Amino acid sequence: MIDPLQTVLIVVSLLFAAVAAVHVALDRPTGGLLLGLAALLELGLLAQAVIGIAQLVSGDRDVNGVVFVGYLLATCVFVPLATLWALGERSRGGTAVLVVAGLVLPVLIVRIQQVWTAAGA
Repeated sequence: MIDPLQTVLIVVSLLFAAVAAVHVALDRPTGGLLLGLAALLELGLLAQAVIGIAQLVSGDRDVNGVVFVGYLLATCVFVPLATLWALGERSRGGTAVLVVAGLVLPVLIVRIQQVWTAAGA
């Protein structure tokens, strides 16, 4: 795995959560800034998934492939589902879903790193 990419993804995810929290506090619906950050975050997560699966297939690590790929795919599905929910629910609650997504993603990314690192230890 590429550690700098994971660090950037964690920072962008927390920034995404902070911006969404400001939108919730100001009672603003999901808008262009949040959608742009969600798209940027999703591109990074897709890159991480492609790189991770490629390294899993070409590597000699003893990684539990099902768990590893499951976490990678979960991160890729998480942001679009949260965004659809936020766009469908135009109240404060819909935008709050994006806050939760932004806070859960770093946990998933750290877990991906733990699964990958444990195999190489």
